[in-house]
Amino acid sequence: MATRHLPRVLHYFDISVLASASMGPAYSLASTMGPMVAAAGFGSPIALVALSAVMLCIAVSFSYLSRVAPNAGSSYSWIRMAFGDRTGAYGAWLLLLSNFFATMAIAVPAGIYTLALVAPKFENDPVWAAAVGAVWILASSLLLYVGVRPTALVTFLALGFELVVLVATAIAAAFHPHVAAHPHAAHGTPLPGVGVAGFVTAMTLAVWMSDGWEVSASTSEEIDDSATAAGRGGIAGLIVSTVVLVLCMVAYLHLGTIRGFTDHQADTLAYVGELLGGGWWRTIIVVTVLLSTLSTLWTTILYLSRSVFAMGRDGVLPRVLGELDRRDEPLWSLGVVAVLVTVCELVTGFSKSAADQLEIVLNASSVFLGLLFVLSAAAAVRRFWGERAARLGGVAVPLVGAAALLGVLVGTIAFEDRTLQLYAWGGVVLGIPFAFWRGRKLRRD
Repeated sequence: MATRHLPRVLHYFDISVLASASMGPAYSLASTMGPMVAAAGFGSPIALVALSAVMLCIAVSFSYLSRVAPNAGSSYSWIRMAFGDRTGAYGAWLLLLSNFFATMAIAVPAGIYTLALVAPKFENDPVWAAAVGAVWILASSLLLYVGVRPTALVTFLALGFELVVLVATAIAAAFHPHVAAHPHAAHGTPLPGVGVAGFVTAMTLAVWMSDGWEVSASTSEEIDDSATAAGRGGIAGLIVSTVVLVLCMVAYLHLGTIRGFTDHQADTLAYVGELLGGGWWRTIIVVTVLLSTLSTLWTTILYLSRSVFAMGRDGVLPRVLGELDRRDEPLWSLGVVAVLVTVCELVTGFSKSAADQLEIVLNASSVFLGLLFVLSAAAAVRRFWGERAARLGGVAVPLVGAAALLGVLVGTIAFEDRTLQLYAWGGVVLGIPFAFWRGRKLRRD
């Protein structure tokens, strides 16, 4: 019978690359900068910095927890360790809900940007976009089955290209004259003033922009390195990607206008490429966003499949999902994740307005991710409360991060429209019966 633990094949460098690439700087800018600017205007980079400071506190808690309890289940397993089976099952629900929809939200742009390169006339066709996105989900799953180490190598090459292009566009935008009268930038009704509600909404959207570094925790079981490698890799990935994101946002806001970014929320970087002169700028930016989107896609599937494997191993999900094949790969969990997400991705092709639906998923997923991070930080506080040497990094820092992030999430739900509130509360409430049902199925080793 195959071992129930994943083989140790990764090192600190691999983890750092996966964490940074999973944040997908180019993808994050393309999908999230527009909505953030629409919410907070020129305050959007500040909102990202503020949220990233909070997220750094959460990353510190992950670092402490992955050092003492490396587990493919990461957040779910730590919440269970700290608060018991039912609360752990609720953490599993939040992890599955947020990352399942996140995978679809990533796959749709992957289809769109692929079509923009090879078949522009189908770029805005939801059926074609969904079909191509589904192909990329299956291709990403196949890459992961080849092995997590080869995946890390491919990710490194894609990330290197992505960072070079983003830095180049940021420099070009910073030295380019402000395009206040550009036809892509000045039209539409006047924008409302930005207040506290807009800034808080931008911070919540920044949860999505800064999400991804926690893949370091879900791969902590596979690290053949020091006990601190997973935590350090996650923190390094978070810091590197955040610095690039902030610099790019500042430079792009110097180039374009608030109205321009608001009107181009679905194609922010394409808008930047047009302002820089179009032509080869637009082509290289589209290629970069596609590579970034694909890196984010396969690292998200990595995170989700490893989490499903751990949940199956423990019994919160069917136990077959916790089995390894003869290559010591989590074939069942990877296959089930790939099939379910592919089917749902194809269903989005029949949506009348995929853009509106993705916006709702984006906001709701940010709320669920935020709650998962809050519970994870609380687990660190509970775990290290009695250890004097860990009072700062294991208790104080996570406590500050959890309190700040919870405040942002509460404010967002209170300020947002009724649709988002229904999605958010629906997801939160539906997790309760799941927790009671599956919490009883968990096994103790």
